[in-house]
This record gives sequence, C-alpha cells and structure tokens, in this order.
Amino acid sequence: MTNGEEYKERLEKEIIMNRRKLNILGLVVFLVVQLLIFMPAISKENQIDTLRVALYPYVPSRLSLFQKIEETFEKNNPGINLELVSDSNFLSYYYSGGLQKVSADVYEVDTILLSDMIKLGKIAQIELPTTNFNKEAIDAVTRNGALYGVPHWLCGNFFFYKRGDKDLESASTWLEINNILKRRKEGLFVDFKGKSTLGEWYFTILSELEGIEKAQESILEGNTLNPNVVSILTSMIETCPAGFCRSDDLHDRTGYYSRAFMSGKSSAYVGYSESIHYGIQYALDNCIDTSGCLSIKDIAVRRLPPSLKNSKSNGLGWVNAFAIDSKLKGEKKRLANKFIEFMVSEDTYKSILEPDWMVAPSYLIPARINLNIDSGPLYESFYKAHLGRQTGTIEGLNNRLRSIGKKLDCLLPISRTDIKTRESCQP
Repeated sequence: MTNGEEYKERLEKEIIMNRRKLNILGLVVFLVVQLLIFMPAISKENQIDTLRVALYPYVPSRLSLFQKIEETFEKNNPGINLELVSDSNFLSYYYSGGLQKVSADVYEVDTILLSDMIKLGKIAQIELPTTNFNKEAIDAVTRNGALYGVPHWLCGNFFFYKRGDKDLESASTWLEINNILKRRKEGLFVDFKGKSTLGEWYFTILSELEGIEKAQESILEGNTLNPNVVSILTSMIETCPAGFCRSDDLHDRTGYYSRAFMSGKSSAYVGYSESIHYGIQYALDNCIDTSGCLSIKDIAVRRLPPSLKNSKSNGLGWVNAFAIDSKLKGEKKRLANKFIEFMVSEDTYKSILEPDWMVAPSYLIPARINLNIDSGPLYESFYKAHLGRQTGTIEGLNNRLRSIGKKLDCLLPISRTDIKTRESCQP
C-alpha cells in the first residue's frame, strides 16, 4: 500500500470516528435538553412538604424532646419536613407577644392566650381527633360553643410534701399549713417572682374570693389591686426561709425550688407538675442513701390548699392546646391536622412521658384521660388534684395579669438584698 493510500484510509477512519462522536454528542445534548425540560415536573413531584410548628417552649429537656418529635414524625411521614420554630424572640417572649407574632401552620397555645389569638384572626375552628379528653381541657378550648384547640397538656400548681406527713396531707387551708410549719420550725418553698407567676397567684386568690368568672371581670375592669388578695399572699410567704421565694435570681433558675425540696431543705414545695422533674433528676444524679435526699417514692402530691375554707373556686388550672393557622387550606390543612393527631396519640404521649433509665419522669400531664404511663407513679395523684379546675378565658387576661404581677411585686415583702426591685418600686 502506498503512502497516499495509507493516508486516505486513515482519513476515512477519522471521518467515521468523528461522525460517531458527533452522533454521541448530539444524543447527550438531546438528553440534557429533555432533562432540563422535565426537571420542574420531577422536582414538583418529589418536593418535600414543610410543616412549620410553634411548640410550647417551656417544657423539661426542650431541645431533646423537640428533636424526638421531629425525628419520629418525619420517619412516619416520608417526604415531610417538620420545621419547629426556634426563633429566640418566640422562645423568650411567648407571653409578651411572641406567640401572636410568630408565623406557623400549627401553634401550641397556652389557652390564656386563646381568645387573643381568635381576636387576631390567627387561628381557625378545629375538630377533635379523639373523644377521650379531660372535661376541663375541653372547656378551656371552647369559645361560644366552638372549639379552637385540641388539648395537649394540663398545667397548674400542686402541693408537694413528704409521703406519710399526715398533718400536711389533711390541712384544709393555707393558714393551717402555715401554723403546722411554724410549730415545727420548718419551711415551705414557693416561687413569688416574675410578672406571669405573680399575676397567676393574684388570679388564684381572687378566684377564691369572688369565683373565677367575676374575678376575670374584676381583673380587666379594676385599676387597683384587691387589698385582701395582697394580704393573703403576704401571709403565704411567712413560712418561706429568708432569702428564698422572693428572689429574681432563684426564679430564673428553672427547677431550683424543686431541687432544694428534694435535697431536704424544706418540708413542702409548691410548683407545676413538671417542675418536680428537676428535683427528681437532681436526686438521681447527685444523691446516695446517706445524702438525706428524697426519692420519687418519698414524695406525695395533693391539690393546692385554698386560702379560705369557703373558697368560691375549685382551683385554677391551665391547658396547652394545638391550633391551626386560619389561612391553611387543602393539603396543608390536612397535614396540620395529621401532625396534631400524631401529637395527641397514645403512642406519642408514651414516647414522651415514659423515661429512660436514670431519667426522671417529665411529669407533663396529658390532656387525654385513660392513658397508662409506665414509670410515672405520681400521675394518678396529679389527675385527682387537677380535677374540677377552671381556667381564664377572657380576651386580654394575660396582658392584664402580667401588669398586675408587676404591681404586686412592689406590694409583697421585698428581700433586703433585692436592690433592683427596691429601686424599681420607688414612687
């Protein structure tokens, strides 16, 4: 074969190879164009739906609890992104406008704020996913015969004492409690600091004097504090050890009084059900048989004793409930209701409330009845002590109580070391 013939043959082969490459390149370009055309449809088909939820932030072990909720819900609902509100303004200012301002699909509402949320047009009427809710909880989410929330937790103050203390168990009023402890030269821990806390205490005692409905009206209409309420609250502080109960510092240390009670520094303690979690956890982490600490088996719980024998109130309680945003429609509304159904299911309650080994029960109280929570021996007592409690329902009550709490802080005894309060209360 001559050089010319060899060159011609190589050239023909190169032409064939280049044609093949062009054909392959053309095919690749075609496929890329088709992919670009169909990508929006594919993306839309596989788009992850996001559900934004504002859970009530003041619960024990909030971060780990929320993580468990998020992981479990997303595992049970592939393709759904559960986004839990973590904005610092919402977390810090829940009761001072944070809940009303946050944007979400589902809100967990302390029902003292429910009427405010309705007035803003922020939440819609709702149906219950099941029927076995506590009666007081249903009353708390009902406005003018319509339901605006699915109850989740029951809240309120309880009286904790050492199991077997028959005197404190049978005492019928705060006066009797005070006399018993004075005679023994023993103390009682109860938090009397914070605008919301003091406002709730004022409402609690005024309800005993006037009944809960009239008390709400008096709170909204009155410009001065009832002197009888101030006098009763002052007397309740008499058995509190010096330097405690009226301390901003200790108020801000979540669970401090519970831990102090469990470590043997007082004979009784008043607080929300979930607050005892911190004391029990302290004992599990720090105490041995010779420490003098109480264990979960050593404590009892009862209804908060009234200030008067002829109280006009069955006690004050609160409810946290799930509400849906008023703008939700169609599939997003269905998803919101599915999340709420998940949260009030027995499986979810049990997963939240049944503690791991060496972890104290959270003692959040479910708003559903007839649930069997293992390793929570105080639940039966909590339900019994909460029975019959009423709650505030009037629009604007929360803000008014916080304003009252600020005034009340200046009228109750002020610790000599509380310079900040003394200065702020100067006329």
